[in-house]
Amino acid sequence: MKLGQTIISIRKERKMTQEEFAQIFHVTRQTVSNWENEKSYPDLETLVRISEKFQISLDAMLKEDVQMVKKINREIQFSQKFKRGFKTVLGCTGILLLLSAGVYGMMWQQAKNSLEQRFQEGVEKNHFQFDEKEGYYKKTISEDAGYILPNQKMPGYFDFDLHFHNTVLDYYGTAEGEKIKIRWSEMGKENEMVSSVSYLDEEGKLERTLSEKEEENFCEKNGTIREVLKEGEMIFEEVYKK
Repeated sequence: MKLGQTIISIRKERKMTQEEFAQIFHVTRQTVSNWENEKSYPDLETLVRISEKFQISLDAMLKEDVQMVKKINREIQFSQKFKRGFKTVLGCTGILLLLSAGVYGMMWQQAKNSLEQRFQEGVEKNHFQFDEKEGYYKKTISEDAGYILPNQKMPGYFDFDLHFHNTVLDYYGTAEGEKIKIRWSEMGKENEMVSSVSYLDEEGKLERTLSEKEEENFCEKNGTIREVLKEGEMIFEEVYKK
């Protein structure tokens, strides 16, 4: 007896409609009709559930249905190939991840050594002193003027960053009776160094940043600021770039 006839017999012996049979296995009535007419077959999981539900062995259900046996064999073979393929892909992915982690680890360590060494050499060459209380490096020019560098450390391994987070140099001073701040940073295109000049209020907070034209006019009238800009650029290059 073929599988379609077996399903019909199971259903009719229990006086079940196709709709009732379909509800048990969460399929449509049309699906059950297709099974019975051998237009399609249940998948292997559903066959096992039918076998368990009505206590009929798979061997008895499939004994004479050659096509269904072939279908099940194909499903089993595909499942085995899929599992082997999945294990292979999983293994290759694991190897790639380990290799990538190793390469990144070497890059991170190299960047750490290079950046931190360069920073310390630049600090020493330009005579910065570390301020334990404030937690940053200072280079005093006069009573009310000087440069400040953050205490740079390489970002952590899992920050996935191969450069300092806060690549800046600041100058605080006065010009024409106004408190000013000059900042050098890597916020330009392709990490090029850029600088900005800003006025500060009496409390030392940022008041406003000069436009490019205002900065040009400001520097034309003030030779000291021109020299500061040149020196700051040199310090920045020696600390972060070279």
